[in-house]
Amino acid sequence: MPCTPRISLPDDAALPVLDRLYADSSTHVRTSVANHLHDLAGTQPDLVLATLGRWKDTASATDKHFAFIARTALRSRLKKGSPDAYAFLGYPHDALLEVTPLVLERTELADGDVLSFSAALTATMAVPVDVMFVISSTTPTGKPRAKVCFLNRNTVRPGRPLILSKPHKLRSTATTKITPGPYTVAIQVNGRRFPAGRHSRSSQDDPRPAPYLI
Repeated sequence: MPCTPRISLPDDAALPVLDRLYADSSTHVRTSVANHLHDLAGTQPDLVLATLGRWKDTASATDKHFAFIARTALRSRLKKGSPDAYAFLGYPHDALLEVTPLVLERTELADGDVLSFSAALTATMAVPVDVMFVISSTTPTGKPRAKVCFLNRNTVRPGRPLILSKPHKLRSTATTKITPGPYTVAIQVNGRRFPAGRHSRSSQDDPRPAPYLI
């Protein structure tokens, strides 16, 4: 409740309770456990990774349930590109990957417009990847703003580029107002951010992506 006093407790005070609940049969309970760890990861990421590692070793939760808890608990760390978080989930941060120059259909956008981009991800060996895209723009006061969004989770294989593309509609919300102006997009793979795409596609460009899809 907003009127209740804040109670100061050690960061790990709730862990004995979470230890008893993370393998609960209720989705609601497991989600609460994951959200608690997510809050804790903001200040104690090492403690959260150690806790998740301990739970993984005990194998009390099903693989599916544990994967949900881990990804939910680490979601903000993943958006920030934390190598440790990606490594824990099995995505190598320093994998040998290349992204073709990213192309935007348009760079000047406003509320309600669709931001469309395309690129291709290649590798010389099979690599599991967790791909996000980062939209950069400005706030109504001119301050820089970046939003990180999930794009794809897959495995890139030699000779078979993974096509990265998405039509993303820009919408103002109760907390975020879309500002008309220039927009750029950068691709983030396993926490590593590649150069942003700033240029729109010209009439001479082939509108089709690379020929292989995974």
